[in-house]
Amino acid sequence: VEQVALSLEASGISVFYDAFEGVSLWGKDAAENFHEVYTRASYVVMFISRDYVSRAFPRHEKRSALSRAIEERREYILPVRFDDSDVPGLPSTIIYEDAREQTPAAIAAKIQAKLGISPFEGKADRVPAPRTTSEAGEATFDYSNYNGRYALGHGMFRFETMWTKASRDEIYLYNDPSSINGIAVAGGCASIAEVADAEALDYTSRTRSVPRGGVAVLRNTHGFYAAVHILEIKDDTRGDRHDELRFRYVIQTDGSGDFTQFASL
Repeated sequence: VEQVALSLEASGISVFYDAFEGVSLWGKDAAENFHEVYTRASYVVMFISRDYVSRAFPRHEKRSALSRAIEERREYILPVRFDDSDVPGLPSTIIYEDAREQTPAAIAAKIQAKLGISPFEGKADRVPAPRTTSEAGEATFDYSNYNGRYALGHGMFRFETMWTKASRDEIYLYNDPSSINGIAVAGGCASIAEVADAEALDYTSRTRSVPRGGVAVLRNTHGFYAAVHILEIKDDTRGDRHDELRFRYVIQTDGSGDFTQFASL
């Protein structure tokens, strides 16, 4: 579901998806909030599963969506199924798309078509960056694609990194993505565990040159820190077959800038 939402958002389509709302939903009355959202929405894409049918929160969404559908007297709810669960109030004759047989990109393209938007109407580079949702790990990607972007983490712990070519020995890191507040280089650190106080680093530049073997630190707009250790840089202008960046990363979820507990990495 999140991949569909990211694809639509990257195409310039306004999407209401709870994971994108952060703390804005906190404390609001679900019934009133959903009524307001569905009054504005062109369509509601209902991703149906056993969990969706059984949980209380989606039931509020469903009531608001069905109420609007009755008023519209047209196709307004676009069902996408993960299984064959029955949704009380939703006519069984409504034609649906099957998420078991399609990729998130294919479903997003069909939603665009329903909105009357050509898949080639926007710029080809407006697509979601490759990503990993785990809070620690290793990633490898071709930094000449996706505008050099690679996303780490999820929700409050989301960091969208952005890189460009420098050489085999260093690479440029940018703070341009909207999820990033600042970037810094942890000078003298040769591993993530050597970063003891990320808060004390210098975040005043839009771009930083990070050496191979060095550690960069990113602070996102929620005030959390991620440390990235550059393991390998490939450069297709210096004999490599393609551009590639390989790095190890850790997202510190306790709100501090102390990474010394991650010595095992």
